[in-house]
Amino acid sequence: MKLSERGAADGRKNLPASGDDQLSAVEAMVVSRIDGVIGQRSNEILGVGSGQDFTTLPQDLETLAGEPQTILTQFRAKKARAQSAVGLELNNTHSDFARAYRDYRAFRIQHQLTETEPSYDTVFWRKVFFLALLFTVEVAANGWIIGQASPGGLVQGWTTALMISVLVVLTGSLIGAGPWRYLNYRGADGNGAVHRLWAVPSVVIGGLLLLLFAFYIAHYRYALSHSDLDSPAPDNILSSIASAPFQPFQQMESLLLFIIALLIGIFAVARGAHWDDPYPGYGPRHRRMEGARERAQELALGLSQEVDEAKQDADQALAEIAQRSTASVGALRQAIARTQDNAPIWDFQVLQILSEGRDAIEIYRDANREARSGKAPSYFDTDAFEDVEPPSSAEILESLQTAFARATNNITACKSQLAGARAQLEAEYHSFYDDELTPFLKNIENNATVNVRSEFDDGPAAKRAAPRVEEPVSDEPPEEPSRGPLSFKRLRGQR
Repeated sequence: MKLSERGAADGRKNLPASGDDQLSAVEAMVVSRIDGVIGQRSNEILGVGSGQDFTTLPQDLETLAGEPQTILTQFRAKKARAQSAVGLELNNTHSDFARAYRDYRAFRIQHQLTETEPSYDTVFWRKVFFLALLFTVEVAANGWIIGQASPGGLVQGWTTALMISVLVVLTGSLIGAGPWRYLNYRGADGNGAVHRLWAVPSVVIGGLLLLLFAFYIAHYRYALSHSDLDSPAPDNILSSIASAPFQPFQQMESLLLFIIALLIGIFAVARGAHWDDPYPGYGPRHRRMEGARERAQELALGLSQEVDEAKQDADQALAEIAQRSTASVGALRQAIARTQDNAPIWDFQVLQILSEGRDAIEIYRDANREARSGKAPSYFDTDAFEDVEPPSSAEILESLQTAFARATNNITACKSQLAGARAQLEAEYHSFYDDELTPFLKNIENNATVNVRSEFDDGPAAKRAAPRVEEPVSDEPPEEPSRGPLSFKRLRGQR
């Protein structure tokens, strides 16, 4: 009814004009709707997309066949950018390690330390904790025992305890960190005796100071216990130590304070001696070497992670291409099977849809002719759907089969390209570790302190070994044995 009313309204206006040879807006709308209905029915009957949707599949597969090489090129570019970003810094770090290693190695030779390894606590808070523990024990013991006999009570007791504790712990730590470490110092070319000239007297003086502090705290406690409650703090402690040094040992509390002070002093000496490596200069050189090695390993690890991510992206992209090509051919097979099954239905319904479209156009044109006062356009006598020729099931099937034949050949080429790209990707990925990253890390992994010991081993085991020519100290660390694929990751996991 709407088409009839619209045709009559246009006819009264003599639209379209008698000289027009193009479809009116209403007619074009009807043709467009019929074309849309045919496409919709094609999707419903023949599957997602008609046969015409697959005519470009061979060309699509030809395009896919070239994408693996593009992905491989992208992987190479990412790897090259990652190497360029850290290459200079990694080389500089490697040079720093080689320099620190030569200094460390020469130090061990000069000081005859090829049989010993550096030994020191690498955790700073743990070293501070032990010193704080010694100080706390000394303060608590002195303050509690002195405060019980002090005329000023706990306040005066804790003040004196704090002063003595600081002196004991500080003096012991300085003795251990300074002169004590130089008692066995051989020095370069065996000139350690020069250092012992000041180290031995310093240790003796420091030991006497610790003994003085222990006697002082014992005499102080003894003097407090024999003083009146309102008398001032005793000030004749030094003269008491000189005249009767062992008199306070008559009291258990004074003897206990003396022993505690001596023990805390000894522990402070031991803690100071092991604050760093007991041999002076050994720890700093070892830390410089280890720090350079760790920096090189961190840079190499970051580089390897970037290359691994690029490799994963390339693998994922290649897998997507394989999936897309397989899915395209699978969809083509389904379209062929569905077209074969629904061919009669499609042929019948497409004719029916076109017939309904022609009827709609005729309704509009008849109403237009009756209502117009002038002559109707000449194109009213032609079929509005003469240019609309939906393919028959036979034509669709033939097009699909032709596309399938070409697609089969192209997907074979695509699979070949995928296999070649995957093989090349794996080869370049492993080559990065074996031929590019490993030279960067040459001697960084295995030139640790244990290997240095074996280089200078003159024991029976070395004498029984096959003779070899000794090489002078070179500018570069010794060569590292060859490794298998991904050796950096494997060695990193073993550490």
